[in-house]
Parts: sequence; structure tokens; C-alpha cells
Amino acid sequence: MSAEPTRVVMVSANFHPYLGGAEKQALELAAALRRRGAQVSVATRRVGGLPRCEEIRGVPVTRLWRAGSGLLDSVSFAACLAAFLWRQRSRYDAIHVHLAGSPAVAAALLGRLLGKRVVVKLGGGAGIGELAASSRTRAGRLKLRALARWSPLFVAVTRELVGEARLYLGPVAVFRVPNGVDVERYKPVPPARKAALRRRLGWPADATIFLYVGRLSAEKRLPRFAELWAEEARKAPASSFFAAVGAGPEREALSGALKRAGALERSSVPGPMADVEAAYAAADVFVLPSISEGLSNALLEAMASGCAALASRVGGALEAVEEGRSGLLFAPRDEGELRRCLRRFLDDPALAAQLGRRGRELAAARYSLETVAQAYEALYRCGGRRSAAISGSIKR
Repeated sequence: MSAEPTRVVMVSANFHPYLGGAEKQALELAAALRRRGAQVSVATRRVGGLPRCEEIRGVPVTRLWRAGSGLLDSVSFAACLAAFLWRQRSRYDAIHVHLAGSPAVAAALLGRLLGKRVVVKLGGGAGIGELAASSRTRAGRLKLRALARWSPLFVAVTRELVGEARLYLGPVAVFRVPNGVDVERYKPVPPARKAALRRRLGWPADATIFLYVGRLSAEKRLPRFAELWAEEARKAPASSFFAAVGAGPEREALSGALKRAGALERSSVPGPMADVEAAYAAADVFVLPSISEGLSNALLEAMASGCAALASRVGGALEAVEEGRSGLLFAPRDEGELRRCLRRFLDDPALAAQLGRRGRELAAARYSLETVAQAYEALYRCGGRRSAAISGSIKR
């Protein structure tokens, strides 16, 4: 007889069409699990006049009532979620919560009462993520104590976050499962297609394209990166171009840095793009100069697209990038090392393609959505039993 399908309810405070990093992973993972035959549904907050119930990419979504904003929003959504999970208790075997906020507390409590498996995926980078932030407030510390007491399974995407989880939560079960990437959507394209994409985007045909995709926020250190890139690019024998795709509070600072560096004609800050895969496919080098990072969705998408990585030596980049083989890494805030990495790409335009090929191989082998979905299915089934055999990408 074939095994019974996995039955999971995913919980996310926000969901499509709101798409931050955690929300994007929730949608992609839910869709991948459905393709594998799992029965997956999503519970999220009702916002912006969106329908109470709908189906997104084959995944049933229920949006629950919440009131007000701030603490009232959090408490009311957690209460509604607890009632929903109680009513639906016969329809799922596992609860998967994205991020360790108030919904995770409600899910952990219901999981304990109902004997359900609960998985809580932690978010953020070490030192600046949700666990560190929670530790600095009284309400946050109460939340951490509740989660530690009710002991769901915790998932961290990097070794750094595994260590941080044990620092703030104590001797809980923490598994390392990476983010996943759709290696069919994000993939290299032939040279003619790459040239056509550059023409469409208004990027130069013969330049080395440095690309950032994501939120334009202070911890990414993009304005300073732009200044250093512009200084090194002026001295390089070959031309280069820098594009930053995204939105956020540092957009004006980034544009100002490019203007002061006299690089406006060799750069672009176009805002978010609906078809961001076109930007990856047209680029050569993906840059991620963060001071702290989890496992960046954008980094994995760029690797899958055949871009070489140029990233600070923190968080997930340490694990995803094979230094010298799929990308170049530098210590955060070490401007001398960053300049040396920039010069290697600027002096040898063929280097990016060489490293990008290896990056694509790594993304397909280690980070495909199918591989990650299989790892989560093993977690849902094991239910935290120490004797369970856990395979794939799951590591204690």
C-alpha cells in the first residue's frame, strides 16, 4: 500500500500577494509540496480587502480575522489562528509556521494540546533576526520562553542560526534545512537571449553586469558598495555596469552615492521587477555586501541563473558559495578585501562565467525546491522522534 499523503497547514502572518523573503519561501514550498502529492493549505491574516478564501497556485488559502495594529493585531490573529487550528484538527497532521512570531506560539500550544507535529522556521540573520530582537523586549522574552517550553521542531537555514536558536531557546530540537529555489524558473540562458534581455533592460551589451536584488536596507551596505565599485571600475580595462533591483529605505542613499561617484550613466536603480528572472539571466555577478544575512533567496536565484557570487562572508553565503569556485567572498566591512574581489572580476571578464557555471551546479544539486520539500516531508513525518531516520538536507 502507498503511504498516506502528508497533510500540512502552513501558517504565515503574511502571504501572497505580499512577498517578502519568508512569504516567498512559504508559497514556493507549499506549491512544491502539492506537486509531490502532499495536502497543503495556508492560514494567514486577512488584509487589504483580499478574499477570505481562495486558491493560489493550487494551494487553498484561508485569511483569518484580526483587529487593529501592533500588539492588538498580533494577539487577535494568534487567537483566531488557535481557534482555526482547533476546528480543523482532523484535517492536518502537521503545522508549519513561517517565522517565530505570535502565530508560532499559538501553533506550538495547539500542537501540544492536539498531539500534532509543529515545525517553526526561524528567520533573519544572526544578531539582527527575530530571535535577537525578541530577546531585547519583555514580551519577546515571554514568547521565547513559551516556544522553548512547548518545544516545536525549529528549522534554521544556516549554522549561525542553529547556534543562535540554542542561545535564545535552550536545548530545543533545531534542524538545518536550507531555503529552496525554482531551478526551472531561474536558469542560465543562451548568449543571444542574454543579449536580448540586456537590450530590453537598457543595460550595455559588452559590460560585466554587477547585480543586486532585494530590499534596499541599511544592513546591505549598498551605498558604500556602489562607491567602491565605481572607484575600481574607473581604473579597470573593461567596462562594467551596476544595477540594484528592489525597494527600501536606502534607495535615495544608493542613488546619491552613485551620483557622487559619477556613475549614474553606468548604473540603474529601477525598483522592483515582476520578471526578476530576466535581470538574473542578463547579469554576470550577483552582489550581497550585507553585514548579516540568513540564506538569501536572491543569492540562490542568482546562482541558479548562472551568476557568480560576490558576497560578504556571513550567514548563508558561507555555506552556499564555494569560495574561489562559485564566487568570491570578503569579510564584512573589509573594504580592502572587497576591492581585491572587485578587481578580479573587473580585470578578468571571463571569471564570472566560469564561477557562475559552478554556482548553477550547486544550486541545482543542493537547493532545488524538490530537494527542500523532500527534507520537510521527512520532518513532518518524524515528529521530532530522536530515533527517526532523517535524510536529505536535514541536519541536527
